[in-house]
Amino acid sequence: MPPILLPPTPCAVNSTSRTAGDAITHRNRKLTTRRQHCRISVTTSCSSSPLSVAPALIANDPTARAFSALFKAASSPSPASPSLGAQLHAQAVVRGFLRDGDNTILSTAILNFYASCREPDLARRVFDRMPRRSAITWNALIKGYAHAGRRDEALALFRCMTRQDRVAPDKYTFPALLSGIGRNHGGGCVRELGGAVHAQVVKSGLDKDPFVGASLVSMYAATGALEDVKAVFDDVDTLDPVVWSSVISAYVNCKDEEGALITFYKMLCQDIKPRQFVYSSLFAICGSMSMLEMGRQVHAHSLKNITNKDAAMTNALLTMYSDCGCISDAWRVFNSNDIVDVISYNSMILALGQHAHPKEAAELFRRMKFSGLIPDEVTFLNLLSAFNHAGLVHEGLHLFDSMMDMEGIEPMYQHYACVIDMLARSGEIEESMKTIKEMPFEAETPLWRIVLGACSKHGDIETGMKIAKMLFHMEPYEPTNYILLGNIYARLGRWTDTEKIRSLMEKRGIDGDDAFSWIEMGQRTHRFGVDDRSHPISEEIYRNLDRLIGSIKAAGYVPDTSFATHSTEKDRREESLRYHCEKLAFAFGDLASPSGDTLRIMKNLRVCGDCHSAYKYFSLVTGRKIVLRDNHRFHHFYKGACSCGDYW
Repeated sequence: MPPILLPPTPCAVNSTSRTAGDAITHRNRKLTTRRQHCRISVTTSCSSSPLSVAPALIANDPTARAFSALFKAASSPSPASPSLGAQLHAQAVVRGFLRDGDNTILSTAILNFYASCREPDLARRVFDRMPRRSAITWNALIKGYAHAGRRDEALALFRCMTRQDRVAPDKYTFPALLSGIGRNHGGGCVRELGGAVHAQVVKSGLDKDPFVGASLVSMYAATGALEDVKAVFDDVDTLDPVVWSSVISAYVNCKDEEGALITFYKMLCQDIKPRQFVYSSLFAICGSMSMLEMGRQVHAHSLKNITNKDAAMTNALLTMYSDCGCISDAWRVFNSNDIVDVISYNSMILALGQHAHPKEAAELFRRMKFSGLIPDEVTFLNLLSAFNHAGLVHEGLHLFDSMMDMEGIEPMYQHYACVIDMLARSGEIEESMKTIKEMPFEAETPLWRIVLGACSKHGDIETGMKIAKMLFHMEPYEPTNYILLGNIYARLGRWTDTEKIRSLMEKRGIDGDDAFSWIEMGQRTHRFGVDDRSHPISEEIYRNLDRLIGSIKAAGYVPDTSFATHSTEKDRREESLRYHCEKLAFAFGDLASPSGDTLRIMKNLRVCGDCHSAYKYFSLVTGRKIVLRDNHRFHHFYKGACSCGDYW
């Protein structure tokens, strides 16, 4: 029940009236300020731009505190337009809140806003007018220059802070500075600068702080200095999840997948709860290495620890299952996702295309548009890729031609490259060459190699020779150029010319990439090279492969010796095909797993035509489903057929 206000006594009307009026004015002023803060908070929580309430606030005589709150809200997580901020800044000046720069709280809020907008020079103007500058102010300005990529100016500010103003750096100063160093990749120079800042960290007594330690880890990881990462990790509070997460990210950035997984295991042993982005990184690792069982374990662990998965983590999980050859699991993750954004659709469309499901990819594209989401250039590229994998040239060209009309998206280089690949792969070599000449981009060497590979497949020696000659001039030491031309000669049976290409490579000291395949079995990854006898049970593997070759020959398999480029003698060419790495991997998997189990095998290079044929027969005589992932796509073999329809 509200209090009852009694009228003042007659003898005290004047003085009491003034006192009451002042109290009401003061109370209304406080109420107005609270309302302004409330409105800013509600706007921010609704994910609208906080500056959208600025006109209403200005009309209601805002306080300096309200201006400060507004600038603070507008700085994170996605800064508003600098021009709108400048208008609000002008209103604060007009109202006298920044006279002589003595309102430190408001000035710092404005400075931080400009810094978050990557406008450090505007932030510097505010900074220079401030008579009193704290560590918070210095940190905001240093961070602004660092995030804008202006490392040297950030370092100069740090020196001014500590030497001229004699302001002691704190645990927020060094992360701001280190982030700028890490963004500027420059090998030894960057590492030397980072080491100098690291020395200042030690001097300041902050080397044990987990927040600073995490920043040091990220900086050293950006330079590839894993030994320094380990040294920092040993120094800081090793029970802090921020540091552990940063170390795992460092291993991922340095392509040390094994180190990341080992660190994750140690983290669990310490009973430290990983953050969401750690799971995203681990899903990416498991996908890239096709470690399905490990990926399932990480997924199970994430379900226990993370209640509300963000979109990035869910998309990483989807991609992991797809990369491991489990498209049904990827579908399940996508359909159970509460937050489905454009990236989610793009990831799923790409996965469907890689697994030879172009119709489903096209249907998902339509579903995406129906949901109200707007496809972007990545969406079109992924759907084009799906049509390309399936040889749906007409559908692909129609999609490409409709990009501008459908969504107003101008085709980029990658879209043209996909269309050129599509045409060349289908045998339209002349049309692909015409598209290269007409597109508004200069063709890069990888695109020319795509057409050269198509010339090899379709036996177009004339065009292939022209492209190869050009590539030899542009990249005289790129082995793929020689191998592709050699493949053309081999497909045409010109073995003498094939040997000449090999001799030329040897003369120039050019080595091709070594092919290898791997298979996950019993929570271990088993890797095989060509003619590899290093496995502990290699004798059994070779015996089983010889038995399998005999079985598939009886079923109709005929070795395609045009894919053997190592010898001019037919018998030796056939023998060289027998022990390709993917065949050895299958022979091992057939030995090490129960009959009828699905085998998932990976290869670092594109599968050759003979091994592709052999795998179809392997699936027929063993009754197994086989998922083979090469560096281009997935092949699902079952009952003597491949999902690619022999088009790859």
